[in-house]
Amino acid sequence: MYAVILAGGSGTRFWPKSREQLPKQLLKITDHGTMIQNTLDRMTPVIPPENTWVITNEKHALETCRQLEPMGFCPSRLIAEPIGRNTAAAIGYSARVLSESDPSAIMAVFPADHAITTPEDFCELLLSAKTVAESNRLVTLGIEPLAPETGYGYIKKGQALKNDAFKVDQFVEKPDPSTAEKYLKEGGYYWNSGMFMWKVSTLLDEIKTHMPNLHAQLDALATNTVEAKGRYPYRMLDESGKKVFASLESISIDYGLMEKSNNTAVLPANIGWNDVGAWTALEDVSEKDPRGNVVTGSVITIDSSESIIQGDSKLVAALGLNNMIVVDTPDALLVCPKDRAQDVKKVVEQIKLEKRPEAISSITETRPWGNYTVLQKEANYLVKRIEVHPGESLSLQSHEHRSEHWTIISGTAQVQIDGTSHSLTRNQSIEIPQRAKHRLTNSGKSPLIIIEVQLGDRLDENDITRYEDKYGRA
Repeated sequence: MYAVILAGGSGTRFWPKSREQLPKQLLKITDHGTMIQNTLDRMTPVIPPENTWVITNEKHALETCRQLEPMGFCPSRLIAEPIGRNTAAAIGYSARVLSESDPSAIMAVFPADHAITTPEDFCELLLSAKTVAESNRLVTLGIEPLAPETGYGYIKKGQALKNDAFKVDQFVEKPDPSTAEKYLKEGGYYWNSGMFMWKVSTLLDEIKTHMPNLHAQLDALATNTVEAKGRYPYRMLDESGKKVFASLESISIDYGLMEKSNNTAVLPANIGWNDVGAWTALEDVSEKDPRGNVVTGSVITIDSSESIIQGDSKLVAALGLNNMIVVDTPDALLVCPKDRAQDVKKVVEQIKLEKRPEAISSITETRPWGNYTVLQKEANYLVKRIEVHPGESLSLQSHEHRSEHWTIISGTAQVQIDGTSHSLTRNQSIEIPQRAKHRLTNSGKSPLIIIEVQLGDRLDENDITRYEDKYGRA
């Protein structure tokens, strides 16, 4: 049995923590790990990491590999999409690639950013779903509804099948409140979780029948899939493949296939599932204080109740709040009533309209070698805190418009400047002249932290010429 994790979401409802360059699935939102790490971890008892594939946007491929490789995930099983084309294209492309190595494989599909609070029950359910899928059914996991939820699509069950599954009678759009109440009262309806299982061969046959245009392009996608250069040999499309992918219809697997097929089955699931679709989801998957608040970070609450308050580095004091959301980050602050949580995406849309950077990135940006934080920026200078993971290196690079001054705060640095190597430790500094070819390496076993001061007339990430890069970015 194989798994495909869909990791192409943008997570706009989790702004300001989630940004375009570091979306929700790559963040720690609910558990000890990031959401995609938790997704991989919970299925390991029945689907080992070496049998797991991930499909994500190409700009998130390196960070996804960095997060998952220590857990046993093989970077060559990550597929990078050039652009988002919804779940039908992602699933069809993944299935076609998987079919090359195991055409009879059982393939499970999971979003990267859901929470499941009873992983043992989840693993047992996967084994049941596998049995149903082996009978050539397209299986979807239907969540037993706990409330008349209007934010999910519903699945109406039909006749009973083996292994506690049912034939799907109907897929239903997101209902209005009265219809949702009716579904809950009648019974036999389930929330559509977006989790599936099927034989690869069965899925591809169904796509050929119901989505012939997509099926006609899958061979071309597989043919034009190449291995990325650099440390993480993930799979990506060449220029011809990118053009094919861009031509695909953007449609979900639900609309494109599941609602049309007569071969679908629903397996009821009671697994503590939550799609973690907005900040209010934290109330269902996180611990609360005695007054019903979900509090994280440096936060003081006084006479506040039923609120979600996420602090960061500075102190957040909440006085007399009720049913509010407060999310603080170094460069942006969100304050809104809980009943407006779904509208956070409108804030992101407005930020993009105003061409502000806060929708794209934060002052701390993740790189495959570590991260950097902009501490201060003025017209002719910029100050950064740079952290490099043990054994990692920045690219060999130069800058046309700036010089740099590095001071080692902690760790051991190996600095290459125009072919000469320098070893530096705590409290030592070095100058990087304008146009000099240079590289920074953490040669120690602990994180390397430096303060970088840039001086020049152009201080941005576009003033970088790369000559060598272990991550294939040169």
